[in-house]
Amino acid sequence: MDVGRSWPANITAAARIAGHLLTGPLLRSYRRSWGATPEEAASSWPGDELLPAPSWSTTHAVTIDAPLQDVWPWLAQIGQGRGGLYSFQRLENLIGCQMTNTDRILPEHQDIAAGAEIRLHPQAALPVARLEPGQDIVLMAAPEPPTPEQRVTGGLWSFHLRPTPDGGTRLVERLSMQSGPTWQEQLFTSPALVEPVSFVMSQEMLRNIKALAEAGTTHRTNERTTMTRKMIGEKTSKQHRRWNDLSPGQQSVVLTLASIQVSLAVTAWTDLAFRPAGQVNGSKAKWAVIIGVNFVGPLLYFTRGRRR
Repeated sequence: MDVGRSWPANITAAARIAGHLLTGPLLRSYRRSWGATPEEAASSWPGDELLPAPSWSTTHAVTIDAPLQDVWPWLAQIGQGRGGLYSFQRLENLIGCQMTNTDRILPEHQDIAAGAEIRLHPQAALPVARLEPGQDIVLMAAPEPPTPEQRVTGGLWSFHLRPTPDGGTRLVERLSMQSGPTWQEQLFTSPALVEPVSFVMSQEMLRNIKALAEAGTTHRTNERTTMTRKMIGEKTSKQHRRWNDLSPGQQSVVLTLASIQVSLAVTAWTDLAFRPAGQVNGSKAKWAVIIGVNFVGPLLYFTRGRRR
């Protein structure tokens, strides 16, 4: 199964993201509750108490025709260096995520636990703030230590599995963002920028988890692994030829999306450049790299990289 790997799917996704960014609030109500019932969108889900007054949030959901115990393994192995994010792999790798989406259950990556970290990039991770095995995973980006006396930037990304009466499963995803007081923090947590991108990527993620769980995908054989290794060189050269074969319009779409991502990071890099080293948690060079990770990097910088 192609899990977000093909160039046509990724180019189409880039065009959709650009379209949602341009249309702004026109489709916001659709994006914020795609697939979710009114009750699911209005409900409080485990982890919401960690960010009780978000600036905005979204709730997405799908119904999966598979029992909960067959869906959980796909969710438990999410993350870079694990099973991937089941979204548009090539778009993620344009910014160095080194993501590889799997189409099989990986027994060696079923060990998710509270307090662990789920990587979205080789140098950026979100802690598992809450975990109920078989039901809930809550990832949280927040300042360390918390500062309740001041409104600060924070983010919460959670996944919830609930059985349906007919033996299937509802998979609910919630993203909540809280904006800090500075214009930089408000920019990087703005629904005008974050929400359209997260919608397109999350929609693909939920659809792929649904398809994988319903298909009951089994482990691939060692022969496929051997064949893949032998074909690495050929595949790499083909990928370069495919880029050159793209039409100018298609190349423009991909480059436009990359430009948007870079422009969002500029503000964080500027803040980092002018901030004294004593007001940065850790190496400035390290944070300069992390900031380049789509929207997650700047969020991690503003929540964990700066000393207040």
